[in-house]
Amino acid sequence: MEKTQKRKYLFRFLKFCALAAASAVVLLLGKIPVLAEYLFARGITRGASWLLGRVTNYIPVSFYEWTAVLLIAGGVALVVFLILSLCRRRFARAGLCLYRLSIAALCVLLAFGVLYAPLYERESASEALGLTETEVTEEKLFAAAEYYVERLNEASASLGRDGDGNVIVPHSFSELADLINAEFKKYDSGYFAGYEVRPKEVVLSVPMSYLGITGIYFPFYAEANVNVNIPSYELANTMAHEMAHAKGISRENEANVVSYVLCIRSEDAYLNYSGLMRAVSNLLGSLDSEAAGEIRGRLAPEILREYANANEHYAKYEGPIDRLSAFFNDLFLKANGVPGGTRSYGETTRSLVALYESLGEGNES
Repeated sequence: MEKTQKRKYLFRFLKFCALAAASAVVLLLGKIPVLAEYLFARGITRGASWLLGRVTNYIPVSFYEWTAVLLIAGGVALVVFLILSLCRRRFARAGLCLYRLSIAALCVLLAFGVLYAPLYERESASEALGLTETEVTEEKLFAAAEYYVERLNEASASLGRDGDGNVIVPHSFSELADLINAEFKKYDSGYFAGYEVRPKEVVLSVPMSYLGITGIYFPFYAEANVNVNIPSYELANTMAHEMAHAKGISRENEANVVSYVLCIRSEDAYLNYSGLMRAVSNLLGSLDSEAAGEIRGRLAPEILREYANANEHYAKYEGPIDRLSAFFNDLFLKANGVPGGTRSYGETTRSLVALYESLGEGNES
């Protein structure tokens, strides 16, 4: 009986070590740029995500949000179970539970190492998007802001608004997904995954808003989730951002660039408006106060009102939960090789200037 017990413990130890070693190897391989790009991003990760997506994409339920609910409930149950086991001195039972929990955690880490982590080390999306490197100067930044504001005013004039002054989305959620999938098809260099992505509307969008999350890509289901409790002008840009993750982009600033480029280059007025609203907001934050004031003064009154409406909307959900969520998101980004953490979101300014230069050249020709 004692030998059987020893064998059982040895088997558990070896199983734990094997999973830990496999996770470490996969994560280390994913840190090598050439392997991250061609073995994972364009190979294993893309293939595995395609298989997962064929199962989850066409079921109109967000597996992510219900997994989150189950994990929260399971976490509470686990804490209660461990406390009761320790109080009753059932140490072996508590130890077995912790062992199984560690095995599950290693399985998740291994899956993350295959499905998402290597994408942080891949090549920039700029070349695939046709953007060239550019030096950002105050003059270029101001010229780009002028250009985007002019286009934003034009797009705004062609769209309807509700009684509160917010733009009316002229497409259904599914139609927006079709439009954005079509935009991705214009870039066929192989950088972006060629399969269709069907984003999901999150039912628990209000709780998600309290966490400060407008959308989330869940790699374990290859599922792009969109918080629909957001200002209407943000819907297309947020959807494109999450779909960019599903197409092979991990870094937040890269996904921002992709979503801006797709929306602003689109021939659809609403997609233009969504991308331009976010782009102008980004550039206003990058200009000095005097220049920002001048650019803001050129915005149509209805656009300024919509920005104010958005600020009021997000203010309702600010609080300790939102700050805690932002803190952990920042830690997650830094742990995955994004030195600036959430500050990396502001690095899109350079790409917006490069996009302006490419669009300006196209207009001149």
